Amino acid sequence: VRDVIYTASASTSTLAEVTLFAGVAGAFNDLIEITCANATGAAVTISVRDATGAGVTKTIAIAANGTESRDFPVPVPQGVAADTWTIQNAGSGDISTTVVTCSALFVRNV
Repeated sequence: VRDVIYTASASTSTLAEVTLFAGVAGAFNDLIEITCANATGAAVTISVRDATGAGVTKTIAIAANGTESRDFPVPVPQGVAADTWTIQNAGSGDISTTVVTCSALFVRNV
């Protein structure tokens, strides 16, 4: 059903978690696909979480100036309804010039 598919996009240039897709009360938002583009000359790793501060659900390594995409034939289930999906640069040190943008597709289950 088309009205249960949602898109999201977020960019990160810090080590902090960034909201990729905000939660909705009473709904699970399961991850179908994610693509991340690294706009800098250093390789990076992005951590994807199904709740702010939760354990890492997926890890995506992206080459310098590269793009990585993951399609999931079976959606990655969100652990708790209404939580927020986040991305985080898993690097260390000064990454202030490292910009990564991720876009994703979700299916909402109520």
